[in-house]
Amino acid sequence: MTSKTIRNFFLFFVAASFLASCDEVEAPYLIEVGGADTSICPVPDFPHIHDPVKRVLLEDYTGHTCPNCPTAAKLAHDLKDALGDRLAVIAVHAGFFAWPMAGDYSADFRTEAGTEWDNLFGISKVANPNGMVDRVGYNTSHILSPGAWSEMINQQLAREPELVIQVINNYSGAERKLCTHAQVVFLRETHRNLNLCLVITEDEIVAPQKNNDPDIGTTPDIMDYENNHMLRGAVNTPWGISISTEENAVQKDTEILKTYKYIMDAAWDPYKCRVIAFVYDVDTKEVLQVSESPVI
Repeated sequence: MTSKTIRNFFLFFVAASFLASCDEVEAPYLIEVGGADTSICPVPDFPHIHDPVKRVLLEDYTGHTCPNCPTAAKLAHDLKDALGDRLAVIAVHAGFFAWPMAGDYSADFRTEAGTEWDNLFGISKVANPNGMVDRVGYNTSHILSPGAWSEMINQQLAREPELVIQVINNYSGAERKLCTHAQVVFLRETHRNLNLCLVITEDEIVAPQKNNDPDIGTTPDIMDYENNHMLRGAVNTPWGISISTEENAVQKDTEILKTYKYIMDAAWDPYKCRVIAFVYDVDTKEVLQVSESPVI
């Protein structure tokens, strides 16, 4: 890939049936920019980034019957408050402690993406709460206890960015239609196998939660616990799509733009949802860069 702007998108739907009835076709759709009809999700102009910085992804693996998880969730939330847009947080409900139970814990906050990630990374097999920072050290030392999160985040923040990501969202309430646009700009040439993944998280989801920390709330149960950064689903599959391969070098200053149409679940509050986009190395699983943007 040698051109500065690459917009070779794949068309994931039949245009005629899509235009006839949007609600009858499963989402998401990858819109082909420069193809048949871009009016479905018009592509915005992205501002130039003058001072690119490394941003970091923290994944907190949790569950509603995990009594130690509220303490870890507070730590993740505090780190997010302190670092702002330099840190993106995904609370992944997966494993035994996320199973729905009879009675107060009947909610099921698991997702296909979270389950697939947990099957690969094995977080819940070690125990919740644990997590990953930029998925560093896959297959050796990637699983980090909450006490190790801050140090690893600081190490990753100090790295020079290899690329930058911007996310722009447009939402239509009548259709619950989210048009999300992610632009990746490469700051150096790369020969890596890289994927771009987009997911949706939601804040302020109130539900019962087991708890053993009286500083967080009542024990052994917080009946009105507020979940934040909760993973709701993947926009472009749990593992994303390829944007770079070993065989074909991506040149410095190359821009790759992906646009998706996604119908949001009726149970989600779009005012409390965010799109998180991250690029990771397919071979090492390490996240190189992340960006997030509110749906509204």
